[in-house]
Amino acid sequence: MAFEPLRRLKAPELIAARIRDAILGGRYQPGDTLPSERSLAEQFAVNRSTLREALKRLDAQGLLETRHGGKTRVRDFLQSAGLSLLPHLIAPEGEVDLGLLSDLLELRVELLAWTAGLAAKRREPEGVARLEGLLGELAAAEDARARQELDWAFFAALVELSGNRVLGFLVRPMRAVYDHNLALFEHLYHEFPLDDHRAAVLAIAVGEGEAAAAALRRYGQRALGEAA
Repeated sequence: MAFEPLRRLKAPELIAARIRDAILGGRYQPGDTLPSERSLAEQFAVNRSTLREALKRLDAQGLLETRHGGKTRVRDFLQSAGLSLLPHLIAPEGEVDLGLLSDLLELRVELLAWTAGLAAKRREPEGVARLEGLLGELAAAEDARARQELDWAFFAALVELSGNRVLGFLVRPMRAVYDHNLALFEHLYHEFPLDDHRAAVLAIAVGEGEAAAAALRRYGQRALGEAA
C-alpha cells in the first residue's frame, strides 16, 4: 500500500493522522511492518526528520513500536493505546465503526447513571441551580445542534456536581469523540424529550441518588437504541 505525497509542507501531525487512519481503518493489521522510513518519506514528499517526528507521535499513542533493526511494526491498539486515541476510533477514514460506536454509547449510559447518582449524593445549591438553568435552555433550544451542545453542558455540570475529579479525565476524550463527529450524533437531537432530564434534576435536588441514576440511564438507553 502506498501513501499519496503531500502537496505542500505539512506539520508532522498530518502525516501521523494519515498513518493513524490507515491503521485504525484496518489497512494495517497488528504485527504488520510499515514501509521503510525512506519509502514513507518519499511517499509523503517530506524529509526523514519530519517523518520520524510523525512516527514518534504514533509510538506515543500506542500504535507503533520500533524494533531492533529499525523496523516499525503496528501494535494491537486495543491493547496498547490510551484514551487519547478514542476520538479517532469511531470513524477512521470517514467510515463509521458501528461496533465501537455501540461500545461508546453503552459506556455513556453507565457514566450518565453513575454520575447522576453521585451528583445527588454530593449536591449543593449552586450546582443544582446550574442544572435547572441548563434544563430551561434545553427546553427553549430550537435546533438539534444547540440541543447537542447544551446536553453536553448538562453532563459537564453533572460531572462537576459529582465532585469526582478523575471522572473529568474519562469524560473529556468522550467529548472529543462528539466534537470530531458532530453530524454523526445530530439525529439524536431532532426530537429530544426532556422527561428523563427533568426527573433526574428533581431527584438530584432532593438527594435521591437511585432515582436520578435511573432517569439518566433511561435517557442513555434510549439514545443507544436510536443510534443502533
